[in-house]
Amino acid sequence: MAGGRLLSMVLLLASVTVTASALVGEHGIPHLIGLRAEREDLGRTAFALLEENARLRDELRRLKKDDLYLEQLARRQLGLVKPGEIVYRFRRSTRDGRPRR
Repeated sequence: MAGGRLLSMVLLLASVTVTASALVGEHGIPHLIGLRAEREDLGRTAFALLEENARLRDELRRLKKDDLYLEQLARRQLGLVKPGEIVYRFRRSTRDGRPRR
């Protein structure tokens, strides 16, 4: 009987140790929860990067093939005008009507 009782105590102690390790150990449940959250963050980041890549591919395609788009960019970003065009510049005013400096 003493041998059976000792074996039961050893098995109980081993079970408690494994359970405690799973709950609070270095690679236990909190670590797994953190890894799951990190995986979800990485998935969102990957999806955002895939969307950005698609947008950039479309932008590149338009820059190579769409002359009107290229002209719009040149006018808006570089202030370019065609020969013979007249450019009117208007001063923007602040909300209270005074001109901006």
